[in-house]
Amino acid sequence: MRITVALLLPLALLLGACATLPPPVSVDEALKLSQEGNSPDAIIEMMRASRSSYSLSASDILRLSKSGLPEPVLDYMQKTQIEAIRQEERLRQWSERGRWGWDWYRW
Repeated sequence: MRITVALLLPLALLLGACATLPPPVSVDEALKLSQEGNSPDAIIEMMRASRSSYSLSASDILRLSKSGLPEPVLDYMQKTQIEAIRQEERLRQWSERGRWGWDWYRW
């Protein structure tokens, strides 16, 4: 039993380290995929699988819309930007208040 555990544990750690995400989908790639005729759902799924995040200005969104990128894809790209901002704010607040809350220190 111990030998089995001793062999399976390093194997599980080794195989777990091999798991990687697909490369992020760039804005130009998304536009190219759209022009090739891929459905918006397929493009969004590729973005979701790679955990891509986008920081687009209003002019970028307008340019991509005029270039033919579907609205659901643009909406998803904007959603990733909003979620990234929320995550950054959560992390910033966590470091300010510490691990145990605001009243952990008694002055």
